Amino acid sequence: MDVVSSLLLLFILAVVIISYKSRVTSPPGPWGLPLIGHLHLLARMPLHRALQSMSQKHGPIVSLSLGMRPAILISAPALARELFTSQDVNFPSKPYMSVAEHIDYNFRSIGTAPYGEYYSSIRKLCLTELFTARNIDSFSWIRSEELSHLLSAILSSASHGQALDLRKTLSVFTFNSITGALMSKRYLSHEHAGAASSKEAMEFKNLVFEVVHCIMDPCLSNFVPWYLRWLDWKTPGMRRLHAKVDKFLQMVVEEHKKSTREHKDFLDILLEAFGEEEAYAKANLLDLIMAGTETSVIGTEWLMAAVIQEPRILKKAQQELQDAVGNRRMVQESDLSKLGYLDAIIKESFRRYPVVPIHIRECQGQASKLGGYDVLKGTIVLVNSWALGMDPVVWENPTQFLPERFLASFIDIKGQDFELLPFGSGRRRCPGMPLGLRTVKLLVANLIHGFDWSVEPG
Repeated sequence: MDVVSSLLLLFILAVVIISYKSRVTSPPGPWGLPLIGHLHLLARMPLHRALQSMSQKHGPIVSLSLGMRPAILISAPALARELFTSQDVNFPSKPYMSVAEHIDYNFRSIGTAPYGEYYSSIRKLCLTELFTARNIDSFSWIRSEELSHLLSAILSSASHGQALDLRKTLSVFTFNSITGALMSKRYLSHEHAGAASSKEAMEFKNLVFEVVHCIMDPCLSNFVPWYLRWLDWKTPGMRRLHAKVDKFLQMVVEEHKKSTREHKDFLDILLEAFGEEEAYAKANLLDLIMAGTETSVIGTEWLMAAVIQEPRILKKAQQELQDAVGNRRMVQESDLSKLGYLDAIIKESFRRYPVVPIHIRECQGQASKLGGYDVLKGTIVLVNSWALGMDPVVWENPTQFLPERFLASFIDIKGQDFELLPFGSGRRRCPGMPLGLRTVKLLVANLIHGFDWSVEPG
């Protein structure tokens, strides 16, 4: 091919590309930089706040470049409704995350698996064997037992005049509650409740928090095409962390196969479902432990911090609990349906401080649209659920912590009201939502009912 023919071919190719792009209608957005796109604009403040600032300037749907990955930001209930209902079929999966490949057993868990036959089967297994109302009720004795240990530990700290590290104390409760439900074993103990925790279990609990930190920590692989991921300097560290996590989980699996139980637990069901492919069982075990531990702890901690700062709300909640439960026993799960004001506090806390402030999807449809704009295959879609809960068009005085706004409102937090999406919506909505809500409500009810709270000076 001579030079003239080559130039002619390049010219035709350029015309085709320009013509195609001219037919693609993209949302408005800020100017980006080569290679890094808009990442520099997202590093100035917490991500959900930086994204809200962009939406306030450019509108409810915004075009972004996350490094070399195209993205769209959504910050309006109507657009969230469109994404999670009529367009849900085109956005069924989550985008590539290095943590999912190198720590979470190469996308084998319910939280990271791409949408398809395997994802549908593991989600169905979780929904039918773990998260049904009947199964959640059957684990109530575990939560009750752990609650007794928790309250004893808090009482012991108070009697010694010690300030309480609430996150540390709550994490023991949630870790034992979820491992008891999943694999019939209690691993940790409070400092003043029972025997010392095993060294391996304490290390594993710390490893779980390391994995969560990795999920929140940006890395190069998430923002470049697949052929540049080898440049990511964080990959070796993730692989070392995976090896430590896998060592503990393999020990759990081996012990579990040797022990006997009167009734099958969920780990038994996972091992039966996957047979020799134990990596699938370990991946989902890790995912469920992380979700069942961290989300409940963070949600409860934020709620308690908000309530302690508002003595009026704390007093009103305590009065409701006094009327419903009295002062001779701790709050039981059978009492929770009577606590309307506590329900309102929990909804308000999830509005103001959602545990997952941003929900992420990826476009898999060839010709998708959102808000009238074209969305190309491979585009990441960010739904800023924190911004939805802070929208002054929807919420009066959104910066105020005001549970009373929910006493006369039918807005719920279960994924059908798109002004408030703490657990997401659509086919990737959090399957553990019923268990998470039950756990947080039980925890908060007993913390408020059993003790008077104040902030340690300084």
